[in-house]
Amino acid sequence: GRCGLRFKQNQQMGARIIGGQNAALGAWPWMVSLQVYTYHTNRRYHACGGTLLNSHWLLTAAHCFREKKNVYDWRLIFGAREVVFGNNKPVKPPQQERYVEKIIIHEKYVPSLEINDIALLKITPPIQCDHYIGTGCLPQFKAGPPRIPQTCWVIGWGFLDEDAHRVSPTLQEARVDLLSPLKCNSSRWYNGRIRSTNLCAGYPEGKVDTCQGDSGGPLMCKDNAENTFVVVGITSW
Repeated sequence: GRCGLRFKQNQQMGARIIGGQNAALGAWPWMVSLQVYTYHTNRRYHACGGTLLNSHWLLTAAHCFREKKNVYDWRLIFGAREVVFGNNKPVKPPQQERYVEKIIIHEKYVPSLEINDIALLKITPPIQCDHYIGTGCLPQFKAGPPRIPQTCWVIGWGFLDEDAHRVSPTLQEARVDLLSPLKCNSSRWYNGRIRSTNLCAGYPEGKVDTCQGDSGGPLMCKDNAENTFVVVGITSW
């Protein structure tokens, strides 16, 4: 099937993660929950998001693996709307659970500066697409950076506010504006931290943002000609 197709979506798509809203089941079928697995308790804890690219590979952020570098430390949950933090039970349909066969970190990843904060995970056994699991689109090879300004989407199970201690159990979605690097790099904002390989998204007045637990999830813009969503970025910092 085609990539980037949403199976379900909320009717209140105008509602403006922090400042987000609950996503419908099947709304973002390429979204994956990367969960840290603890052997002694047999429990899984959501840590990062990811984008399913095909039956064998997913895209996420390199910094998710700073501490947990071993493939055996991770479990992958597909087709989820709700995630249970610390779950020790098998997933129920339509969710599917998989293991990580390989972690590939971008060869030019610089942790101190979060440059090239990109990783690929090989999924084992391969995942089967269905009514709740589908693949995300990547930009065309020569597409260049996305146009600014435009309104795009972020999704994740991250903290709902900066003081929260638990991730959101329900997948959150939020509209964000792509902002010019010049504006983001101003002294009032990120003061030069945004590089040519970064995208900056949000609102000048704040209110909507990604937070811890959203890392690795996609920043998606709509291709109106194809009526699909294209992953243009990865939540990094």
